[in-house]
Amino acid sequence: MPKVIYSAQSEINGQVDVIQVGKTRKIKVQNIDQSLNWDAPSASRLVWGRAVDVLEQNEPKLKNILILGLGGATVQHLISRRFPEAFMVSIDIDPVMVDIAKRYFDLDTIPNHKVIVDDACRVIVEPENFDLAKNSFHAAYVDIYVGSNFPELGKSGNFVNAVKGMVMPGGLVIYNRVYTKDHQDEVNIFIDFVEGFLHDVKTVVVAGYTNSDNVLIYGRV
Repeated sequence: MPKVIYSAQSEINGQVDVIQVGKTRKIKVQNIDQSLNWDAPSASRLVWGRAVDVLEQNEPKLKNILILGLGGATVQHLISRRFPEAFMVSIDIDPVMVDIAKRYFDLDTIPNHKVIVDDACRVIVEPENFDLAKNSFHAAYVDIYVGSNFPELGKSGNFVNAVKGMVMPGGLVIYNRVYTKDHQDEVNIFIDFVEGFLHDVKTVVVAGYTNSDNVLIYGRV
């Protein structure tokens, strides 16, 4: 049976639970799975593993990547194992989530990884204040959910353009969006919107658990 092994209250995410089910440890926010331990039996076939597949297929010589959203660092662990030489920068606004990633998901064991605890929009608009540079990343991965809610700011032209501005010409930008029935119309509009900023936009629908499909939206700068 699922066992809650830790709970915390966050100003950003509300109640955050760490749950153990057999060999799987997960973070739940608003009853949505935010992260799994990277070596969970299902991690590679769910959205985190499929995102790394997209990276491998489209950026096989990945040298660095900007990741907006940390959670339990599932995708960071998987990227590190698929691209051991790649340097990662992760941004997360919630110090509670970063603490959980350290305590329960081995965050500090990931090599070549820098974590910035701040608002992602602030960082990508003024990267020089965080020792980052525009047009310097081979890829960016955007996964900035609070529960099942994608922030309104993340749907704005300013945000999408700022993410694009962090990636070098020809580089790859990937968005993860929840693609359940209640969100499909909104996400389809977002896909059309992203096509105004990126080239050769493609999508991959990733089947999750019951009522928890995702879609990966990716294109070239």
